[in-house]
Amino acid sequence: MTTGMVLLTALVVVLAATAAALFVVRRRRAPRPLSREQRLAAAAKATRELRRSAPRRRRGSGVGPSGVPDRHSAAIAENATYGDAAGFGGSGGAS
Repeated sequence: MTTGMVLLTALVVVLAATAAALFVVRRRRAPRPLSREQRLAAAAKATRELRRSAPRRRRGSGVGPSGVPDRHSAAIAENATYGDAAGFGGSGGAS
């Protein structure tokens, strides 16, 4: 092979690699900006999916929603514990 053929082949390989790289970069680019309607539709779809994935309340069972702790009982027990520890009542304090 002559020197001219080697240079021509190298040039073709470099051009092909550059074209392939540009093609890949263009495919990975962010999509065009969304219109107002498209953004609203995407937001509505996301809201629907969140609502569908949320835990459902059991209706008609006479019991409150599942997974909600009884905050009042925990507060009463905590206050009783602190009161006993401080000696203001209960069975274990210094009266």
